[in-house]
Amino acid sequence: MEKKFGQKSKRILYKGMSILLTFSMVTGSVILSPIWGIQVANAEEAQTSEALVTKGAEAQVTQTTGAQVTLEAQANTISSMNYFSANDGPIISKSGVNDASYGFVMPVFNNGASTWADVSSDLQVSVKVNGNWINIDNVSSFVYNSNWGNWSDGGFNGYWFKVSQTTEIRLSSKSNSNVFLDYTLEFTKLSESVITSMKATQGPNITAGVTGGAGFTYPTFNNDSSIKYEQVAKDLKLYIWSDEKSQWVDVDNNAASGWIYDKNFGQFTDGGGGFWFTVSKTTKVRLASKSSSDVYLDYVINYEEPVRSTWKVSADTTTYTAGDTGAIGIPLPKIDGSYPRSSDLNGFVYEIKVNDNWVELGDSSASGFSYQGNGYNKLSDKNQWGYWVDSIYGLWFQPIQKDMQLRIGYPKDGVKGDPVEDNYVYYNFIGNPNAPRPDVSDLGNINLGTTDNAKIDGWNLVWDDEFSGSSLDTSKWGYNTGYYMNSDPSSWGWGNNEQEYYTDKEKNVSVKDGNLNLTAYDEPTTFPQIDPNRVAEYSSGKITTKDKFTFKYGRIDFRAKLPAGTGLWPALWLLPNDDTYGSWAASGEIDVMEARGRLPGATSGTIHFGGAWPANTHLGSDYSFSDGQRIDTDYHVYSAVWEDDNIKWYVDGKCFFKATKDQWYSLGAKGNDKAPFDQNFYIIMNLAVGGWFDGGLTPNAGEIPATMKVDYVRVYKADGDVQAPTTPETYVDVAAGKIPTCSGTENDVFSINNLTDGNTDTRWSSNFADDAWFVVDLGDTYKINELDFNWEASYGKQYEILVSEDGVNYTSAYKQTNGSGGMEKISFDAKNARYVKFQGIERALPYGYSLWDMKVMGTK
Repeated sequence: MEKKFGQKSKRILYKGMSILLTFSMVTGSVILSPIWGIQVANAEEAQTSEALVTKGAEAQVTQTTGAQVTLEAQANTISSMNYFSANDGPIISKSGVNDASYGFVMPVFNNGASTWADVSSDLQVSVKVNGNWINIDNVSSFVYNSNWGNWSDGGFNGYWFKVSQTTEIRLSSKSNSNVFLDYTLEFTKLSESVITSMKATQGPNITAGVTGGAGFTYPTFNNDSSIKYEQVAKDLKLYIWSDEKSQWVDVDNNAASGWIYDKNFGQFTDGGGGFWFTVSKTTKVRLASKSSSDVYLDYVINYEEPVRSTWKVSADTTTYTAGDTGAIGIPLPKIDGSYPRSSDLNGFVYEIKVNDNWVELGDSSASGFSYQGNGYNKLSDKNQWGYWVDSIYGLWFQPIQKDMQLRIGYPKDGVKGDPVEDNYVYYNFIGNPNAPRPDVSDLGNINLGTTDNAKIDGWNLVWDDEFSGSSLDTSKWGYNTGYYMNSDPSSWGWGNNEQEYYTDKEKNVSVKDGNLNLTAYDEPTTFPQIDPNRVAEYSSGKITTKDKFTFKYGRIDFRAKLPAGTGLWPALWLLPNDDTYGSWAASGEIDVMEARGRLPGATSGTIHFGGAWPANTHLGSDYSFSDGQRIDTDYHVYSAVWEDDNIKWYVDGKCFFKATKDQWYSLGAKGNDKAPFDQNFYIIMNLAVGGWFDGGLTPNAGEIPATMKVDYVRVYKADGDVQAPTTPETYVDVAAGKIPTCSGTENDVFSINNLTDGNTDTRWSSNFADDAWFVVDLGDTYKINELDFNWEASYGKQYEILVSEDGVNYTSAYKQTNGSGGMEKISFDAKNARYVKFQGIERALPYGYSLWDMKVMGTK
């Protein structure tokens, strides 16, 4: 199994373990949801002290804006810099077969008087190239968030780099050129080897901790302790025993196995590195040689559930004082004297005292707290809370400015949802009135149109549906029907544990009295052609504008009256018309409005982004109605204003949340800081029943039928940015059959003509040179946004794609700094081009660049 160095967010965690789990709130309890972000793990440094827990709660994700980072902080200048520690410079040594990853903590600035946030605008990063120090932004081989960037964890900040040769880095003051600090990233290239034997360095019997976390360092390979993992990585395979299948299962890129990299297993780098796992039962693991089937090493990770005589909860400490940032972190209570396991988590009840009444913490409209599944959000001024996981489970809160009381309970009989009675632990939080709260003064309100008049000053209406007819306008909307995605039996419930199937029947989707009505019924059915044993309990409606109307940037207003009721999940949201950057959520999702019918005093807005599931993540916030308003007692206008560098969410014209391009990213478009929210998206409206959004709950008696009533949907463009509604453009391979030119070929068999002939049994192989190239003349100018490469074994590790309209003047469309071969989709902002050039920079193997096929996706 080859090591994966995944960029899960706009930072790489260099030290320690950071596990972020998203939970869904269920009647004051929690359950695990399938959104995660496990970064670089160190199985041996997990700490459990409450001091560290509180410190961890204060950890912030540093947001960056392009290659040179600036923060909205006091712009101090740098008068001195010193290495943070002996491990953080001046020389950092690593080794690898192809490359290695490095990281160091920021220097001590101004003898400790200034933080990185204070001086970041005065800090310059340079690389030594041919004896000269060059601004890293001007060095083509370095691409921010691809092979270098910032990390932030546990209150520490630093830089990370990924290099394939010894590299010199300089940090310097922009205002004082005499103040600088040099780093040498020393790289030792290793030779590859196959595995002939393995001997455990830890284990092979391992005991998992309370949270199921366990790990072991890499074994000794070939009886030679000097052989590093990187040297044998291509020959090493990881298997986990499946009790259900009674066989060893290959878990590499096999999400169907239940084992997902960076979710419940992965690799750590400290102490020579190794594998980590999160288990819920005793688990057998096998490391095996690919080249020698009789060479393998088995481990057993033992995990035992505690034997409890009662479900009484207790805590060692119940009074906590907020730190400088207003953060408080607490371990979850013990149950019968031992810390809770993962199987215990969904039974906990969390309540906070408001005006002498205990209210559910997860009900933001009552508690005043907004749940954050990916750490503290610096762009929100709300009280926030979430979960942390180290060697135990706990909660964090921030910013706590006032004294308050929290209680955590557990059903007295241990059964989720049963009475807690007196089984609570009571906590006192001592607030810090001086704790900072983010400035959100830029989140101004917006004007709204009326039911009868869509006109809004400063905005031009480009598309709308007022639902004034007697049936759905199918020139604008299409039905999304069924219960499965792509007829895949494993995708029942739309991949979200939803219990409804969608129909195009008028009872589920109707237009009447100026409203669109999406209605859910208790109406069980099966889909025997897919899975005769799976029952979909409810019918409902879902409509979309896919392939009919899309937009990029602008404003969408949606006026609706939503149903209240347990397990009801009304939503208006946006998806990309084309998965330009990969499958969900690499190409993004914008949730303009989602609501839990069980909690009618609040709604939420969210974006989903990152990598394709399961490497996805999300960011969002809640809106709480005031003065007793609810989603079901009146109509409300839900809006999103989408610009190229930020998205803002509104309810009734009041802004409650903003996300910026510094927070989102797409693993399918490294180096493009606007991706994935720089493509055309279409509109979706639906009323779901059940699903993970509210913990899998379903309606109680009398709560269904339920209807989502929509008065209008309107899309605007800002003045000066008007565009007419468009049908999404169709991109096709415009290079097919064209004859390219090239720098040379390996021989006549591997002709350049094979590159665009559509035959994947033939291939082009270049001359044996890193700077080999080819050019395709498309015969006319097209708008292109994607190249598809089908590599043979000899792929391009580094290369550049250039485009031209005249064949003389070329501009860069894309730079690849760490290619991995295989089927490679290269996406970029659409560009007009007749000539497309591949310019090699570095080959992965000592042969020519070799492609079975190449496509250029374009349109006129």
